Amino acid sequence: VYHTPWPAYALAWANRVEPRMRLAVGSFCESEQNAIHVIELNEESGRLEKVAGVKQALPPTKLMWKPTDRPSAMGETARDGNLLASCGAGVELFQLADGQLQSTAKLPPPKTNPPVTSMDWSPIKETKLATSSVDTTICIYDLHKMKIETQLIAHDKAVFDIAMGQRESIASLFCSCGQDGSIRLFDERNLEHSTIIFDNENSTPLLRLSWNKLDKNYVAAFGSDSNSVIVMDLRKPSVCCKELPTHGAFVNAIAWAPQSRSHLLAGTEDGGTLIWRVSELTGAPLETQMGQQALQYDAQHEVQSVQWMPGFIALGTTRRVEVLHIDAGLPVRILRRACLHFWARRLGDPRRLPARMYSAGGGGGALCAPL
Repeated sequence: VYHTPWPAYALAWANRVEPRMRLAVGSFCESEQNAIHVIELNEESGRLEKVAGVKQALPPTKLMWKPTDRPSAMGETARDGNLLASCGAGVELFQLADGQLQSTAKLPPPKTNPPVTSMDWSPIKETKLATSSVDTTICIYDLHKMKIETQLIAHDKAVFDIAMGQRESIASLFCSCGQDGSIRLFDERNLEHSTIIFDNENSTPLLRLSWNKLDKNYVAAFGSDSNSVIVMDLRKPSVCCKELPTHGAFVNAIAWAPQSRSHLLAGTEDGGTLIWRVSELTGAPLETQMGQQALQYDAQHEVQSVQWMPGFIALGTTRRVEVLHIDAGLPVRILRRACLHFWARRLGDPRRLPARMYSAGGGGGALCAPL
């Protein structure tokens, strides 16, 4: 657990071998006194500690580390996972070196210079970074040339999120969602046309989306003041494949598992953290009883952001950053037993399990063990 000195919002996990646990967390303060902290796990003390930080006037709407450590054509500063991107008033790149987070570049904004609502860094083509903006546009940057490669009007209203293709076969594709209540699919090879994957009948704004990392056909999203997550099959536009309900609280963040095509994570406004096991995405309608289909963990504070890396989940809340250990490859019931056994060994008696580690639903189990 890392206690932040301000309400935390943006959260990013560095995809690195060493150190195995490095995160960036951004503040959300109404005053022009915001910050980004880089935290790492101290192996000796077992605590998350701040190793670097930088001040910013406006809160970052999203943070992202360079997707991999592999070399790229972006110059020496990008040859490892120490490069961090932040968006908000614009897009700025930082380099973590010698205990300092140093600004290395600010990407040139479009002529209208709109606020940036979100961004995504292609894990396949690492010289590409795409941004979404309140002026209905999407910009795709060439990080090697440090300039806008493509700018297009993507929605009828503000664009709130964007996700680029996660696999080589769909590297040219990207999805977006926005205030007009639609999810749209684009292909960089032909930007004159797009496919409307989903369109809310009541035009409820869609705030965030997440593309399944292992199955290119599925995208999850949630709307404003929504207590459920929708799952879309890109092969069946306009038809909601699944709707996954929470226990009544509004959804704030979602993420697919990195090593399982059938597990989806969500963080809610009441501190709930849910994992659904969507085992048959193309089969019969999903049962909606939370006790049978969801695992839950109570973070005790509103969850603003979630990150899922192999073996671990990170939660950004209004008071702290919390890292949980989990094995997403285990079936739900086995996962529950494994967590109970962990605490039984740690406390000596399973009856002494912390009360907040239990699901609020009738059949749900403990989610995982906090570090």
